[in-house]
Amino acid sequence: MMRWLNFSLFLRLGLALVLLAAGLAVMVGFDRMGHRFHVLGAAEWMRLAAGAEQVAAAILLMVPGRAGYGAALGLIAGGAATMAHAATLGWDSAPPAMAICALSALLLWRNRADLRR
Repeated sequence: MMRWLNFSLFLRLGLALVLLAAGLAVMVGFDRMGHRFHVLGAAEWMRLAAGAEQVAAAILLMVPGRAGYGAALGLIAGGAATMAHAATLGWDSAPPAMAICALSALLLWRNRADLRR
């Protein structure tokens, strides 16, 4: 049990850092992220909302008893990014989004009890 707890904490921390960095890059309009939203034809508010969702997911992942909600938000963000890559952007830069999706799904399954509270 203690081993899994440490591994789960490591995964939560790692995913939270990735989501925080990606969310802030989206909100600030970092060149690649801003360009991707422009290619998709998304409005400015959509870019800000997507970044805020990723930051909220990162914060919730580190709050005890709320990691399931953070993982669910991370799964939504990763799934939306993967679908955007499949539809318009191309698969060359999709693996990070797919990794976020997979890790969020794993953490959501691990912390599914948080959603019942």
